[in-house]
Amino acid sequence: MKLKRTVVLPLVLVAALFASSAGDGYAQGAKMTVGQTGINPGTALYFIAEKENLFAKHGLNVNIVKTNTAAAVQAMLGGSMQMSTGSGAAAFVTATLEGAPPFVLVASWVNVFPYKVMALKDVTKVEDLKGKTGHIGAPFGTIPDTALRFALTRLKLDPEKDVKLVQNASPDAASILAAMERGDVQFGILAPPFDRIAEKRGYRTLLTLPDLGIPWQQNGEWLLRSYLNSNHDNVVRYVRAMADAMKVYFEQKEKTVTYLTEFIGSNREDVEYAYQAFVKWTDRNPRPKVETLRTTLDAIKKNTPKAASADPASFIDTSIVDQLIKEGYFK
Repeated sequence: MKLKRTVVLPLVLVAALFASSAGDGYAQGAKMTVGQTGINPGTALYFIAEKENLFAKHGLNVNIVKTNTAAAVQAMLGGSMQMSTGSGAAAFVTATLEGAPPFVLVASWVNVFPYKVMALKDVTKVEDLKGKTGHIGAPFGTIPDTALRFALTRLKLDPEKDVKLVQNASPDAASILAAMERGDVQFGILAPPFDRIAEKRGYRTLLTLPDLGIPWQQNGEWLLRSYLNSNHDNVVRYVRAMADAMKVYFEQKEKTVTYLTEFIGSNREDVEYAYQAFVKWTDRNPRPKVETLRTTLDAIKKNTPKAASADPASFIDTSIVDQLIKEGYFK
């Protein structure tokens, strides 16, 4: 299995130069460094935007860096990154509650857990996971880890006591399949198309997380509130580019599947399956939802006690999407 676009995030990046006004800065392209987290159709809008030259259309010069949410937090706090795209809430909310300058969500188009729990054939029900080892395919504290722990808790399993979870240093769904084939782990959490690939290799779908009906902020745009306040126009332009990419995604299936085949690095049949799954799970209006952040706070409160009393509305800003609704981008 070959995953593409594997640029490693340096600990220190050259600080981006900002241009938030019209005129020469707009013509040259306002510069942004943006972290991209995960490889699945829910994180692919930026890739469509690149292929369609949508950043340039909206006056941006965007440098996309592959990373994870924990590293994106540090990069934004250090000033070397301005936004994290296709990202989920946990790392940004946790950092804010632990005293970092506040992060804010400005758009979110996947608001469910877009994962399946895949297991060896002899694991036939959730209760059979007790005593088993699972692989999250990403670092602890990132979205796959948080999603799996929260789902297990909802299903009356203690992720700290009833199972053992192992991690990867970087997001890598293929490592879950390799670990199951070696017998090192008995289950893992996978997003399409990797669940289908697992099924073809003889593994069982134990649980489809969207079926749990849990609101969850999964793929959206996070940034420091201070950057939003001082570079509002850049953020508007970025979300306009995402809106145009969403239009391609929903209205031009064949072109989108071609782009996703390159992005995900799998065969077209598996990618089309993944595309169809995410079409069902995504929202056509990416206005951030308070209830998805409420779930995040619930998921992290055991290790971050301040989450129990935090206001979920304080982590979202709907002004960008509200502006784009008025402009006719969304209904």
